Parts: sequence; C-alpha cells; structure tokens
Amino acid sequence: MNKKELVELLESLEIPVNEGESTVSNSSKYPRIVFWDYIWEDVLASGQDYENVETYQISFFSKIPRHEKLLELRKILREKGYHPRIFHEYVEDKGKDRKYYHSYFSMEVAVDE
Repeated sequence: MNKKELVELLESLEIPVNEGESTVSNSSKYPRIVFWDYIWEDVLASGQDYENVETYQISFFSKIPRHEKLLELRKILREKGYHPRIFHEYVEDKGKDRKYYHSYFSMEVAVDE
C-alpha cells in the first residue's frame, strides 16, 4: 500500500480524517481519525535499489468501544490483506469532562519520492 491508497482508504469511511493532528474544528468530533508517520526507513529492494517505507500510526477516536466505523475499517483492511494489531485505551480527561476511546495501530506504506 502507498500513502495515497492509505489516505483514500481512511477517507472512504466518511468521518473526519487529519494528518498530524486534529484540526480545531475536528478535535471535538467523534468518531475521527488522525494519522502520522513516525518511522522513515530505506529498505533494499530488488536490484540493489532502495525503496522508502514509512510507518504510520493510525489513531481512531470514538465515544463508544467497537464503533461501527472502526469495525468497517478493520473489515476493509482484512479484505485488502492487512491484519494490523489494534490497541485500545479508554481516556478520561477529568479537567475537560471528556471520555473517549482511542484505538490505534501501525501501517507500513511505500512512499514515492
């Protein structure tokens, strides 16, 4: 999968999607996705050429566990042959009286230079 395909896949869920951090207008919307790259790696491909691979974290925020859009995302990934390990945490921000679920996983994508 390349980055363009990843973005198109995430946007196909028809929920707010941001790269890097939530926009001000999206930061209070649920569900939403935020994704960013955190590993850059040169991988030796065939013929002594290097391919650039980036690892992205995909974070899914919702007000309920096992949100239907998260399950839809997982189904789409499975259909495409990807089976990421998805982690979950419950976040309670007492100062702002916010409670939400954060599910996240990583994906390696090929990057064109």
